[in-house]
Amino acid sequence: MPASPLPQIGMMLHMQPAADEPIPAFFQQRAALVQEIEQIGVQAVWVTEHHFDPQSLSASPLLLLAHWAARTQRIQLGVAAVLPAGRNPALLAEEIALLSNLAPGRIAIGFAKGGPFEAQKRAFGWGSDAARVQMREVVDAVLDRLPPQSAEGGGEAVLQPPAQLPLPLFVASREPDTLAWAASRGLGWMSAQFWPQETYDAQAINWGIVAQRPAEALLSRGLWIDEDGDAARRHALAWLAAFRRNKQSQWKVGFRGPMAEMDESESLARAIVGTPEECARQLTDLLAQRAVPRLAFNPLDDRPERQLEQMQRLLRQVLPLVSSSLSAPQPTSWPASLSAACAALHRADAALPGHP
Repeated sequence: MPASPLPQIGMMLHMQPAADEPIPAFFQQRAALVQEIEQIGVQAVWVTEHHFDPQSLSASPLLLLAHWAARTQRIQLGVAAVLPAGRNPALLAEEIALLSNLAPGRIAIGFAKGGPFEAQKRAFGWGSDAARVQMREVVDAVLDRLPPQSAEGGGEAVLQPPAQLPLPLFVASREPDTLAWAASRGLGWMSAQFWPQETYDAQAINWGIVAQRPAEALLSRGLWIDEDGDAARRHALAWLAAFRRNKQSQWKVGFRGPMAEMDESESLARAIVGTPEECARQLTDLLAQRAVPRLAFNPLDDRPERQLEQMQRLLRQVLPLVSSSLSAPQPTSWPASLSAACAALHRADAALPGHP
C-alpha cells in the first residue's frame, strides 16, 4: 500500500481557561480532551510554553506532557516550544530524557528563545538577541548530553535514565544563522501559526542548505470549518481579533510581530478556514507547493468541545478530499521555481529585525 501523501496531523492545544473556570478542573478537562483527540485518530498534540499569562496556563509544558502521557497510549506529545534561556542544561536534559522514558517514542521537543511578552522579559530577561545566543548555548549543552552515553571514561555525568529514541527535536526561529545551526545539530524547525507561508519556505531553504537531508519540520495553522463559508470566516476573524486584543497588553514595548497589524485577508491566508471543500482546497494548495512533514491545527475556539468537533470535521470531511487531490499527479514540484524561492527568502529576511 502506498504511503499517505498527508503529513502527520496534530492539534495545537493552547491552555486557555474559560472565565471563572476552576483551574484544577480546567487541567483535568484538557487532559480528557487529549484522550479524546487520540481516540478519533489525531496523531499528535502540541502545547506551548508561556509564563505569567492568564490566557495560557502552560508555564511547565514538560509536566503537562508527563500528565498526558499517563492517560494516553499512541498519540505523540510535543512542546512548541521549550524556552531554554536561563535553564540549567544538565537539569533540562535530565527532564527530557526522563520524559522520553515515560512515553517511549511519543515525545517531541521544540526550542525557542522566548516570545515578545513583557512579563517574561521582565522576569527572565528573555526577548532579546542575548536570549537567542543563550538558547543556542543551552540547547548545545543539552544535545551533548542526550545521545546514548558510555558510563566508562571521560568522567562525565551520564543521564539516568538515558534518553529513549526516537526523540524528534526542533527549533522555532526565522533567523538564518539559527536555522543553519539547527540543521548542523540535527534539529528540525518549527513555523508558528501566525507566520506567513513565505517564512516557512525561507526556513526550509536556510535549513536545507546545511542539512542535506529530508525535511523535519512542523507548520502550525489556525482552523475553522463550517458548512457556511462566510460564517466560518466571520468566526475566525472574530476569534483572531479577540486573541490579538488579549495578547496586545503582554507584548513587549514596540513589538510589531507577524500578527500585530494583519488585515483580514492576511489573517485568513494564514489559516485554513471555510467550508469543508474550501478548506480542502486551501490545504491541498499548501501541501502541493512545499514539503510539510507535520501539521498542527489550532481550532479557533476556546471551548474543548468545539475544538474536538473541529478536529473531527478535519479528519472526516477535509482530509479525505486532500488525500485524493495530492495522490493525483502534480504539475509542479516544490519549490515551483528558484526565483520564487529566493523571493520568499528575501521577504522573510527583510522581516527579521525586531522579530523572534
